[in-house]
Amino acid sequence: MMSIKIKDIEAKVIKEKDGTYSIACSSLGVCTVGETLTEAKKNFEEALDLHLSVLREKAIKRVASLNPV
Repeated sequence: MMSIKIKDIEAKVIKEKDGTYSIACSSLGVCTVGETLTEAKKNFEEALDLHLSVLREKAIKRVASLNPV
């Protein structure tokens, strides 16, 4: 038996007092900043890709270690 849980993920964009931008996704534990909104988005995409690649590797290792039933 296999189960997959998918949930909606929300990222918040925050304009800081100093004019920079922060983007945070608390569900995934990913946050970034940028001097501009474009830079913050680019940084977020890169951070998200890196974070998801680590999760992917962990999941692959976990599945590989499972014994068939």
